[in-house]
Amino acid sequence: MTEHREKDSTKLIIEKEPDVEKPVFIEGLTGIGHIGRTAVSYLIDHKNATKFGELISDHFPHWAIVNEDKELDILKNELYYLKRDGKKDLVLLVGDAQSLDPQGHYEIASVLIEYLNEIGVDEMITIGGYGTGEPVEDKPKVFGVTTSDKDKKPYKDIEIDFEHSIGQIIGATGLILGIGERFDMNGIALLGETSGILVSDPKATESVLEKVDELLDLDVDFENLEEKINESEEIIKKIKQIHDQVKGQQKTDDEPQSKDLGYIG
Repeated sequence: MTEHREKDSTKLIIEKEPDVEKPVFIEGLTGIGHIGRTAVSYLIDHKNATKFGELISDHFPHWAIVNEDKELDILKNELYYLKRDGKKDLVLLVGDAQSLDPQGHYEIASVLIEYLNEIGVDEMITIGGYGTGEPVEDKPKVFGVTTSDKDKKPYKDIEIDFEHSIGQIIGATGLILGIGERFDMNGIALLGETSGILVSDPKATESVLEKVDELLDLDVDFENLEEKINESEEIIKKIKQIHDQVKGQQKTDDEPQSKDLGYIG
């Protein structure tokens, strides 16, 4: 069975209906630090989730990917499901790209939400990053955003930082959650603290995954993720050294400095 659902320039292709009951939806697309995509990709691989659909759109960037085998594929988002005995089933979205324009963001989110509503999703977790513009020396925090104050109650026993100054979430991580509320889908956006300097931030990814693990009782094995974190440590140290050198140069410069701008994420 293959079912196509189209809206303007966006097409949702369902290869087979997922075997789930009132699943929790988890979004992980490309973004700052690639936290969402890395986290959800890790869950899919680690838990052997089953692919059941794809989402393609003319609003994605206008290029294709050539893999190591010199095979070409267009940019897309993929849908997976995970059936869990005695625990909440999961539907996961992972992807190579987000829309390049605001119209596409709304169109893609609407197509996705309408389908999720049909299969009984009423709880959502979207994952992204929050760029600080500076190296994060300690364990990265995980900031939380919900659609209403009452929605924070399920997360009160989890160490998620709601005391932050985040004023907006750009892209799918915020928009999917916001549109989902219109369909009575509640949930949370989890934003990993990241410098915004690194292309990929495995330390922030681990912090977010730990929260998802606590929320959903996933029993995640972080062994392979730890390897990625260790590989990035030297890069982070070098960035910090450069950052400290720049700050030191600003302080000793003969010209007056109004303020230290650091790095802009």
